[in-house]
Amino acid sequence: MKTMITGSQGMLGQYLVEVFESAGHKVISATRKDLDITDIESVLSFVQDKKPEVIINAAAYNLVDKVEEPEIFELAMKINAKGPENLAKAAQIVHARFVHFSTDYVFDGEKGDYYQEDDTPNPISKYGETKLEGERLALQACDKTFICRVVKLFGNQATGESGKEGFIDIMLRLNRDLPDLKIADDEYGLPTYALDAARAVLELMEKDYCPGIYHLVNEGEPVSVYGFAKEVFEAMGITENYRPCPRSDFPRLAKCPHYSPLANTKFPKLRPRTEALAEFLSNHPSFPRRG
Repeated sequence: MKTMITGSQGMLGQYLVEVFESAGHKVISATRKDLDITDIESVLSFVQDKKPEVIINAAAYNLVDKVEEPEIFELAMKINAKGPENLAKAAQIVHARFVHFSTDYVFDGEKGDYYQEDDTPNPISKYGETKLEGERLALQACDKTFICRVVKLFGNQATGESGKEGFIDIMLRLNRDLPDLKIADDEYGLPTYALDAARAVLELMEKDYCPGIYHLVNEGEPVSVYGFAKEVFEAMGITENYRPCPRSDFPRLAKCPHYSPLANTKFPKLRPRTEALAEFLSNHPSFPRRG
């Protein structure tokens, strides 16, 4: 299965490349230097030349607060909405399946329960607006589009020129650097291991699931940002220098859904978060070793 992956140097993109190559599929990695997904002519030329059977878009602009700025909102709309539309149009032309990643930020967090795949979105941030528009345009442009919503991914740090730290590395660094680390305890979701999300996408493609919207999340109880950080710290043997606080202690430009766990009702359950986190941390360079 010839598979093209954009954003292949990002956290999720790296795992997608690894998982698909390990399964014996030919992977075409498309970094920002290789392809500008916001340029329709470049996208059509690239895709028609490579002729992939599957196109997976793991590229995104996800600096949530920055997107509230008008100029950055315009840029984010190009990357998060126009880019997926361009890729979906190209996929339609070459009869490929198209996979696009979205987020719980398409919801407002007011439901008070898990969000299912067919719940009506209502983003409360500009970032959420760009992601929802990306979903809409992709589904409209290609009849074999898969929208995969994921939440607070954790995993290995992204590579490339814009390689960002993941949540776990950020928390570990801040715990080292700050004498009193305060972490928001009233914003809940279902953190998910990027490797497990990548494996789920592989299964979606190999087993010929129907196109549509999927929620790919590790199983477990919804957890706050503080609660997840606490799970990490306890596993790493860290007991000091962190405490919970309300998110109002951190003024932000963007509004974030305060309770947005996603329910996976259309795909086999992913493994529990506790198991996935334990596996990831056991291979982390900071994990305490005995002996």
